[in-house]
Amino acid sequence: MTETPWPEVQPELTDGVVSLRPWRADDAQWVYESCQDPEVQRWTRVSVPYLMKDAEGFVGPFASHQWSGGNGAPFAVIDTESGLGIGAAGLIINDPTSRVAEAGYWTSASARGRGFTPRALELLSTWALHDGGIMRLELLIEEENSASRKVAERAGYSYEGLLVKKVLHRGQQRNMAMYARTNQTSN
Repeated sequence: MTETPWPEVQPELTDGVVSLRPWRADDAQWVYESCQDPEVQRWTRVSVPYLMKDAEGFVGPFASHQWSGGNGAPFAVIDTESGLGIGAAGLIINDPTSRVAEAGYWTSASARGRGFTPRALELLSTWALHDGGIMRLELLIEEENSASRKVAERAGYSYEGLLVKKVLHRGQQRNMAMYARTNQTSN
C-alpha cells in the first residue's frame, strides 16, 4: 500500500451536531476559560496554572506548526448549532513510519454529558484512519478516568490493557488504560 500524503490544507469535519475545524486566534479566550476547569487540569497535560499566553500559544504557533509539519492534527470542537467552541480533539503522530498516532480530547464543563465528545472523537478518528493515512490510533487514558474511557468505547476504540506507571503526571506515576482503533481496510 502506498502512503497517503499529508493534506496541505487542514479540513473541516462535521456530522451536523459537532464540527472540527482548525484553530483560530480568536479561540484563545474560550480555550483559556475552559482550561481553568479542575477536571481539564486533572486529566490532561495542560499547564497549571493555565495562563492566557498558554491558550494563545496553543491556538496559534503550536497548532499551525503541528499541522504544517505533518506532526499532528489539532482541531477546535464546535457545537454546530450554537457555533460555540466546546473543546479540543487532535492527534500527535508518534511513529510516522508505522503511521501510528495518539489521539486526545477535552471538553468544556458546560458541554459535558451531551454526547459531543464521542462524536468529535469519531469524526477525528474516521478522518485520520482514512484521509489522514493513519493505520493505528491510540488513546492513553488514566485508569480512573471513567468518563473518558466511556468516550473511547463509544467512538469504537478497543481496550487493550493497562500500562502500569506509564506516565508521570503532576508529580505522580500514573497507570494508563490503552485503547486503540485501527484502519480495517488496509494492511
